[in-house]
Amino acid sequence: MIALFASIFALGIGPLIYQTFGPLRRTDKIVSGFILAFILITLFLEVLPETFSLIGYLAFILVFIGFYGPTLIEKQFKKLATKTHLLTIVLGLLGLVLHATIDGAALYPSDSAIQYENLSVAIILHRLPVGLTIWWLLKPLLGERYALSTLLAMALATTGGYFLSMELKDYFSNDFFVALQALISGSLLHVILHKPYADGCMHTSLDHSHQHPVKNKIKSFLPERWELLGIFFALLVTSILHLFFE
Repeated sequence: MIALFASIFALGIGPLIYQTFGPLRRTDKIVSGFILAFILITLFLEVLPETFSLIGYLAFILVFIGFYGPTLIEKQFKKLATKTHLLTIVLGLLGLVLHATIDGAALYPSDSAIQYENLSVAIILHRLPVGLTIWWLLKPLLGERYALSTLLAMALATTGGYFLSMELKDYFSNDFFVALQALISGSLLHVILHKPYADGCMHTSLDHSHQHPVKNKIKSFLPERWELLGIFFALLVTSILHLFFE
C-alpha cells in the first residue's frame, strides 16, 4: 500500500514544481524539451518493443496512424482542426489513464521482494514526468480544473488497477488492448509535438492563419538551448531508470 500511495503522491510533484517556476519562460522551455525527449524515449524503448513482441509490425502502423492521422484530418478538413486536436488530446490522456491502471496492477505485491521493490521505485519515479506532462499540456489550454481532474482520474485508475490486479492480468496481454495502447501512444506523441501555442491556436503545421516570417518558421523546429537542457535532463533520468531498475 505504501508504494500505491507514493505513486499517487508522485503525480502531484511535477505540477507543483511547474506551478512554482512555470511562469518563467526558461522553465517552460526546459519542461518542453524534457517532456518531448521523455515521451520519445518511452515510446521507442518501452511501448514499441513490448507491443511489437505481441502484435508484430501492426504496432508500428498503429503508432503512425495515431501520430499522423490527426494531422491528415486537419489538413483535409481545416474546419475540424480544433475539434480533431481536442479529440487527440483526449485520446492521449485516455492512454495515460489506461497506463496508470497497468502501473497500479504492477504495484500489487509479488513473490519476489527485490524485483517488486525495484519495479515499484521505477514506477513511482516514472510518475513524476507523467504528472508534469499532464499539467504542462492541460493547464494552459483547459485550466487547472481539468488538469486536476485528469490527475485525479489517474490516481483512481492506479488505485483500481492495484485492487483489481488479478482480474485485469489477462486483459493486459490481449491483442486489442495492446493495439489500443500503440494507437494511443502515437496520439500522445502528436499532442506533445503539437502543443497549442500561447495564443490558443491549435495548429499542427506551419499553414495556420498567423503569418510568421519564414526564418521564424524554420527556427521553430530547432530546439533552443533551454530545450536542449531539458532534453539532457530527460536522457539523464531515463538512463538512471533503465540502468538501476531494468
